[in-house]
Amino acid sequence: MIDYSSRRGTVQSARSQLAMELLLTGFAVVAAVIVLRTLLVVLQVSERIWIGQFVFGLTRPVTDVLDLVPGSQRIVYGRLNVVDITLLALLVLFLLGLVATGGRRDSR
Repeated sequence: MIDYSSRRGTVQSARSQLAMELLLTGFAVVAAVIVLRTLLVVLQVSERIWIGQFVFGLTRPVTDVLDLVPGSQRIVYGRLNVVDITLLALLVLFLLGLVATGGRRDSR
């Protein structure tokens, strides 16, 4: 009789690893766009320049939703308003979540 249980565990582990790598790659892209947006806001790059138009256009759907929150246009630090700080905070919270849950292993 052939035992496939060890092979099944290897396939499941590979799928889990692939999912984690895709998640981290997606996060890296989103994080780069948010950090670039923050840099453009600090340097006062307008949407008239192609990079400003591209980055602000990518982040506009999220920032438009965050603009609905009362007080979202309040300047917090330098040229950064509540929306910009919130985007940066979401990056940090996501990283903390990955670190907090990354060390767990199933004991099966």
